Amino acid sequence: MGNELKAWKPERPASKGATAYHEAVFKAEYYITILDELMKIASSKAAAGDVVVDFGAGTGVSALRLLRRLKINIKLWLVDNSAAWLGKAYEVLGSNPEVKCFLLEKRESGYAKLSDTIGKGVADHVISANTVHLIPDIEKTFNGIAESLKDNGTFTFQSGNITRDNKPEGALMVDDTVKRVHDIALGIVRTDSRFAAYRKNINQRIKMSESQRKFVFPDTRSINVYLEALRNAGFEYQEPNFKLFKVEYDDWLKFLRVRRLQAGILPEIGGNEPSAKEESDRDDLITSATKILFKELQKINPLADEKGFTLEITYVSAKKHSKFDYYKESLGLKGKNALVTGASRGIGKAIAIELAKNGINVIINYNRNEKDAMEVVNEIKNTKCIAIKADVSNFDEVKSMFDSVKKEFGKLDILVNNAGIIMDKTLQNMSKEEWNDVIKVNLNGIYNVTNNALPLLSKGGRIINISSIVALDGNFGQTNYAASKAGIIGFTKSLAKELGKHGITVNAIAPGFIDTEILKSVPLTKKKEFIGLIPLGYLGKPQDVANLAVFLASDRAGYITGDVICVNGGLRF
Repeated sequence: MGNELKAWKPERPASKGATAYHEAVFKAEYYITILDELMKIASSKAAAGDVVVDFGAGTGVSALRLLRRLKINIKLWLVDNSAAWLGKAYEVLGSNPEVKCFLLEKRESGYAKLSDTIGKGVADHVISANTVHLIPDIEKTFNGIAESLKDNGTFTFQSGNITRDNKPEGALMVDDTVKRVHDIALGIVRTDSRFAAYRKNINQRIKMSESQRKFVFPDTRSINVYLEALRNAGFEYQEPNFKLFKVEYDDWLKFLRVRRLQAGILPEIGGNEPSAKEESDRDDLITSATKILFKELQKINPLADEKGFTLEITYVSAKKHSKFDYYKESLGLKGKNALVTGASRGIGKAIAIELAKNGINVIINYNRNEKDAMEVVNEIKNTKCIAIKADVSNFDEVKSMFDSVKKEFGKLDILVNNAGIIMDKTLQNMSKEEWNDVIKVNLNGIYNVTNNALPLLSKGGRIINISSIVALDGNFGQTNYAASKAGIIGFTKSLAKELGKHGITVNAIAPGFIDTEILKSVPLTKKKEFIGLIPLGYLGKPQDVANLAVFLASDRAGYITGDVICVNGGLRF
């Protein structure tokens, strides 16, 4: 249990601007409908006596909607960076003994973290409405939220300014739509004689208002940015919920005509302290621009009609892991990206899952077994995981795979070359095709994959190649397989010398008899014969190899490179 920090109280009555905004929000039906959807999710998680923190509480509208829905008593803490808005929230809710207000402190590098404002480990739930998209440093903010929560506490947020793949055509984002109003309004200033007085210094005014515009109209971010920040902060999240809401033009226009909002929408005309004339002109400009936008939407937007348009709102729910729940912080792997070839089953699958358990984002490579690959993806819940089909023996397919990796992840930290096949026969009975096919996949494949991976590997990266004990001792009927796996060892030792100057380590794992699909076809009598050769007296499991792979991927193995490590229970032929 953490220690709660001192609450805040306003020094003066709520401002007229905050009061006007508060009243306008309550009258905006679309806003309340969108907000109530978040409160429906939040209220389902709260229990009697819980501490619920409203992060970005504004004037207290979201808090009021939450209390309206709840049938239980909770402790409600309101947090915001605006003393004016929080002052209104205090005026509305401060008489409730279970409500406290906390003001985020302004610092050189932005605002204080939530945990520095309310305390660490003090909250059961954090909710945030229409706020996260305004925050430049999401990683820092989400870490602060995680620190403020108790173990297994929840974080639920909503935003109308998040992008994603496959967004429905015509579904708009809130701030982007308001920015279009702003841009149209400036266009009117430049062309309409009624506003000629503002043209003289308009470029200077635009430049002076740049920082405010960046805050009011922040660059949009993909849902993947938010999900990665959640993972890195130690959250497990549910699938985001994307919901469409119809907004009536009249409802939207009423909201945009609030004086307090107009100062942010069009700061170039009058700023925060406009004259009566500037205020009137700004209202005319925003009203005219909004009506022009409405006409445009009716003509070209498939989700707009004569009554209104459609917004897409994103809702995300996440739970903070307990200290011993999921991530193993000591290995320093959380948030890294790994690609595992041949990861749809067996050793590759075990490695992929164990990497994910340590907080690593994983790319599952497969060639034929799409169903198995997707089962692995579905099993990995707490980190980003995708499956990409590529035959490692085909250079062009591998190149295309890494183009996708670069687009989706940007960089790679860990490469596990695991893909391999067997075609066992004595050399005398082995066809040229059986020899070549094994070499193409097992040895040429490691060249194709590693060659394409190197441009994406960051300093301190890890390459882990899966060889075999057969590479060291040979085995009857496996000349092709032994040659390919011995080649991997030579490849590993040479590449380690090449990449050492870049801080990239290259190691090989040589498994012995591991209980995988391959061994299932071996007769029981033969299995017993194998086990008799193993000093530990039993077959290894894929997890045994995965445990070593994760260690080699970690910071703890930073001084190990060019080595071959056996996982074989003591077996040597």
